[in-house]
This record gives sequence, structure tokens and C-alpha cells, in this order.
Amino acid sequence: MKRPETDLHLHLDGSLSIDVVRLLAAQIGYDFEGQDIKDSVSVGENCESLVDYLKCFDLPGQLLQTEEALTLASEDLTRNLAAQGLIYSEIRFAPQLHMRKGLSKERILEAVIKGMNRGMEGTDLKAGLLLCSMVNGSDKENEETFELASSYLGKGVVGVDIAGPEGLVPMAHFEPLFKRAGQKSIPFTIHAGECGDCENIIKAVSYGAKRIGHGCAAIQSESCMDLLKKEKITLEMCVISNLQTKAVPSIDQHPLKAFYDWGIPVTYNTDNMTVSDTTLEKEAELIQKHMGFTEADLRQMNRYALEAAFIGQEEKEKIIAFFDNNTYNV
Repeated sequence: MKRPETDLHLHLDGSLSIDVVRLLAAQIGYDFEGQDIKDSVSVGENCESLVDYLKCFDLPGQLLQTEEALTLASEDLTRNLAAQGLIYSEIRFAPQLHMRKGLSKERILEAVIKGMNRGMEGTDLKAGLLLCSMVNGSDKENEETFELASSYLGKGVVGVDIAGPEGLVPMAHFEPLFKRAGQKSIPFTIHAGECGDCENIIKAVSYGAKRIGHGCAAIQSESCMDLLKKEKITLEMCVISNLQTKAVPSIDQHPLKAFYDWGIPVTYNTDNMTVSDTTLEKEAELIQKHMGFTEADLRQMNRYALEAAFIGQEEKEKIIAFFDNNTYNV
């Protein structure tokens, strides 16, 4: 059977299917001006940086401004994940980016939860939401997003994150935000060490992060890698995205295998299925081919992901039992 897989690091707005983009673009009368639809939401081979990569979110940002659009997008994505054979995923998005037409954060979140729940119906997939604060957002907006997450924790939301152009604002600025999240028992992951340095990772761990988004820069420091191993901090790695943003210069220099061999609980994820033109299976095939991962290794990384999932403990144990009972022979 196909291996049961998980995706802990997946952005809603970066994973709209081309059919959904086409439909929503038609509804708002968006003019592609002769450009291929896929080219408008996916990076090409000429992506030069994370900032360049983030330009592909401009159109999704315009399209996801109504409850109907948000529900459609989250339902379609969740169904796609189930069809790919995923058994668990955490879908992240920033509610504050979808308020241009006057929607409140609560209505935005409820629309996404509605779609996600519809998409899971009749499938083996379990999914939860991570609400993102933004590096380039205001402190007030970021605090409101975390308050919203606290209100909906266990009701579709499983945790929080901070995303955006790493380094634009020093990581230290966000320490109070995450300290308050810890006080409220909100699980959190932090984008760190994607295109920044290993100090951002060390700071994120000191704030209480149990997972790190990307974390490529940990390879710069054995002491940082030792910290991740000792504290059992799970890295949400996204190989194809890392190559596109130039977080890593080449597949041969990607640190995923080095981290795995070091004993750090690493996972492979898609980041943005449409922006990066990838799937979890494509990521798996790539790292098997270029890094020498075996099927047993892939199974271990998927188990790392489930163990690090932010979903409630009882539900987590059920999913892990399902995983153990439905894993192929290796």
C-alpha cells in the first residue's frame, strides 16, 4: 500500500488548486493579461530569493477575500490532501490577510474551518489549522490573531506560527508574543532559520517553540543541532521550497539528511503545493533519489510528524494507531 503520510507545514494561500484559482479569478474579473494561470501562482526556475518567492501570494491574496472563497479553498485543499493519501495535515494561514472586504477574523476563520471539515468528510484524513502572525504585521494584529487562536483551540485550530520575510524584524521582537502564547498553552511553531541564521532558531527554542519551520540554518552550528536533538525539537523541512527560495544552494547541500543522521526529529513537507509545484509524494521521491533515504526512513519521518502534531493527545494517539496499523512492509 502507499505509505500513509503527513504534512505539518502547508500554507493555504500557497496551495490553491489551479481550478480554484481559475474559478475565483473569474468571479472577480481578474485579467491574466495573456499569462498562463499556473505561471501567475507558481514560481519559475528564475526565483532568486524568499522575497521573490512571496510574490506568488499576491493573486491568492486578492482571491481569498470572501467567506465563500475561503470555504471553497479550504475544502478543495483538504479533499486534495485526502486523495493523495495523507492521514494528517496542519494547514496554516493568516486571518488578518483576508479582511480587505470587511470580514472579521472570526468569520474568516469559521469559513476556513467549515471548508476543512467538509473536505475531511468520508476520508481518513484529520486536519487542523495553524493561525499565522506575520513578521511584517503590526503587534496589535499579531496579538489579535493569537487571541483568536486561543478562542478556537480544539475547535478546528491546533496552534499558531509566525510567517513572512524572516529578518525584516529581529526575532527578539516577538519574544513577548510567544511567551504569552506559552502562558495560554497555545502550541506554536516558528518559521526560523529558513533564510536567516541559526541564532533565530536558538531564540525560537528559548521562547518555547516545540517545532521549527524550515530550520535550514541549524547546519551552521553543531551546538544548535545538539540543542535541537536534546530538546527533541521537530524541524518542518520543505526541500523543494528551500531550493527555490535559495535557503539552500543545491539539493546536494540540503541539510535534511545530515539532521536526520544527527538524531534531530525531521519531517518532510510541501510548504506551498501550488507556489512550489509540489506534492508530498514528489518531495519523498526527491529525497529518496538524492539523499539516500529508505522507505523505513520515510516512515520514521512521518512518525516524527505525528508525534509532533499539535492536535489533542487523544486524537493524536488514534491517528498514530491508524498509522502503525496501515503502514506498508519495509
